Amino acid sequence: MLYVQTSRAPQQGDRARPETDGGATAPGNYGDNLGDDYGPDFGPDFGPDFGEAQVQTPVRRPGRAWVGVVLVCIAALLAAAGIWTWRQEPFAGDSVRAGRSLGPNTSGSRGSSEQSAAAAGEAQLPQGVPATFRTWSVSNAGSGTLYNLGSSECGSDICPTLLRSGADGSSWQAVHIFSGTDTSSATGTDIPTVQPDGAVSQVRFADSQVGYVYGGDLWLTTDRGASFAQVNPPGQTVLDLEIWAGQIYLLTADGCVQGLCSGPLYVSFTNRANPSAFTMIDSTPMRRAIDDASLVVKDALVVVQTGRGGRPAAQPWTLVGEDLKVMSKPAVCGGNPLEAVTITADTNSDLVALCRRDEDANAFRVLVRAKDGGDWVERSSGTLRLPPMGQLSLAAADPEHLLVSVGGPRGGTSAGNDARHTLQVSTDGGATWTVPDIPDSPPVNGFDWAGSPGGAEFYAVPRTTPGYWASADFGRTWKVVLPTP
Repeated sequence: MLYVQTSRAPQQGDRARPETDGGATAPGNYGDNLGDDYGPDFGPDFGPDFGEAQVQTPVRRPGRAWVGVVLVCIAALLAAAGIWTWRQEPFAGDSVRAGRSLGPNTSGSRGSSEQSAAAAGEAQLPQGVPATFRTWSVSNAGSGTLYNLGSSECGSDICPTLLRSGADGSSWQAVHIFSGTDTSSATGTDIPTVQPDGAVSQVRFADSQVGYVYGGDLWLTTDRGASFAQVNPPGQTVLDLEIWAGQIYLLTADGCVQGLCSGPLYVSFTNRANPSAFTMIDSTPMRRAIDDASLVVKDALVVVQTGRGGRPAAQPWTLVGEDLKVMSKPAVCGGNPLEAVTITADTNSDLVALCRRDEDANAFRVLVRAKDGGDWVERSSGTLRLPPMGQLSLAAADPEHLLVSVGGPRGGTSAGNDARHTLQVSTDGGATWTVPDIPDSPPVNGFDWAGSPGGAEFYAVPRTTPGYWASADFGRTWKVVLPTP
């Protein structure tokens, strides 16, 4: 049985989730982008980790800032006694306080002083796109502005590099190069989704001015990526961040070591007016360690999904008021959890999800549910088949036009016909699926992520080939966007 915190009394400092209205699609919710029967039946595939072992329900906490106060007091006492020497790790654990500038470290080691960190976090002037740039993550900030976070070579290492385009991707500039972050888990073909403290691997922007980069930690810019300051949210490790119409939700976890997190999970909130002040909404323990987690956000819908080894680790949760509750699951899924839950980018805001068939784990049921509740409706069973290459990503421009990709988190390879099937589209709400016209050979490692900013647009990001893929006709045809000046 999964233990989920379902009720609690409001506490001082709690921030209620605002009611957001429906309506036209707003930019910002372009990550892995939601339920009321709460029966958590996870089936036999999830082993003894889902047994009846006792779990402590986590206690709501305001963040990690108090740790720094305690450490400073202890340090002062010990230093006065002459028995303790402090060695700072500026990008690990709680050694960086909220609001402190992100600073590249020119020495190449992870240690750096407060002064050099602050100086290096100052605004950088735009420059040309490095010749070695490769895309990791893309965010559509609206009004033709795109942000593209990836890597470029820095001597014998790589540096996370943020690009900006004000021309809808037709031309780019490098606006910030992070030379002091932890890139120890950012190279190769088998890259963990859960990144270490100090890592920068994903980008999300609320608009053209305000946005975030994150990996294990979280950094904020309010000047279009020129400068960054570190934010200290609840939880040890940042797993995902999503934005809808100025409402910003953050997913973090404790107990994260070497790409795995044992929990608890925390969902926190802030808004565009105060982008650095996250307040925890709720938390939940986990029955097994996870290596992947994501948020899906639109209007008042917030969904939390977790994974392990390319499969769902548990039935997803959704926020009901200020409580995380297990989402309803259709009976046709049996013991298989919902996965790749997404919300249509148009004004319908329908929920779309997949679940695996018992008799064939590579064949999927496609399910749809209205945003205001009701029963899940099965659109197809078995017509969608995907190669076993890792995590699924599902995007929905509207209830009829869907896109699915497979490949993240960056494990496994495929070739020939299987590689072509790592990206598929549907024009009838998931009843049938086809392989689109692709611009080049399909990436053998598949795709990390797929999403839709609305309209007829889709994006897909491969990690092991340069650029990102873009479609302006509901995924029928694609082009590879290779950022250039």
